Amino acid sequence: MQARGGTVIFALAILSVLQHGMEGRAVPHHRRRGVGVTCLHNVTLNNATLFSATAAGGELVLEGYRIARFGRELFELLSRTASLTLRKGSIPNVFFHSHALDTLQIQSTGLESFELDDLPMPNLRVLQITRNSLELITPRISQLVGLRHLDLSQNHLTHVQLDLFQPMRHLRDLDLSVNRIVRIEATWEPSSAQIGQPLTVRNLWVSYNRLEVFDVFPEAFPLLATVRLSGNVWSCPWVDWARAEILRKGITVFGADYDCTGERRGGLCCYEGLPSTTEEPSNEEDRTLHVGNDSNGTIGVQFGEVEIFF
Repeated sequence: MQARGGTVIFALAILSVLQHGMEGRAVPHHRRRGVGVTCLHNVTLNNATLFSATAAGGELVLEGYRIARFGRELFELLSRTASLTLRKGSIPNVFFHSHALDTLQIQSTGLESFELDDLPMPNLRVLQITRNSLELITPRISQLVGLRHLDLSQNHLTHVQLDLFQPMRHLRDLDLSVNRIVRIEATWEPSSAQIGQPLTVRNLWVSYNRLEVFDVFPEAFPLLATVRLSGNVWSCPWVDWARAEILRKGITVFGADYDCTGERRGGLCCYEGLPSTTEEPSNEEDRTLHVGNDSNGTIGVQFGEVEIFF
């Protein structure tokens, strides 16, 4: 009986982990329907090739292309495509213009700029820009009002303005992990009654950045269920305060720090006597070894300026 009981408990624990893991990932509905994937590589992109490739709709993968600017003209050729993945190659600039796409993934293309029209585009539900060189989030991203899953992990972001996500009334998952973020802020006062429309995020990743404090956490996320905070340079007073807030609000924390050079409190490395967050970040090379994973199951190792992801 004890063995059976242990098996049941173990099975329930595995089920709970799977449920939490799936909660933070958005699966495009066309994939659930089993529609096939078309992959193009080293094929000239014109009306004829794209017409045949997108005849059945579903998912299109463009791999290894070198395109200086992926803009309106190319998106218009993909009017029957539900999901588009741009993978590898060199596509430094994307100007998004589509009322048909449900999912857009831009992976390892050297992307530096992502822009779009200053008009609402409600149909895009999943946007993933990862393993790129994006330094700034365009203010026009707020026009993607239908987003449910936004993954900006493994880029070069340093500052994030949460106001940009307020118009996204269905945004559930926000992944900002493995960047260079030193500040996440909002122009509104989260504790004020004048918030208007609070953020709808339920699953948040800010792990493996350069954060010392996160002043608007967790008040800016009233619906938050899970968060990942490890791999930062947290101030110990902030960690103490955040732990109390996390317990009070019943938020589940995934991930933990080990081998801290400072103190370790509640599973997070933290440091006393940190400089003010208004000061410029140090130019000294970060020699801390970071190991972690992102929302897509990617395992990453970072040492100084060297980053390796599997």
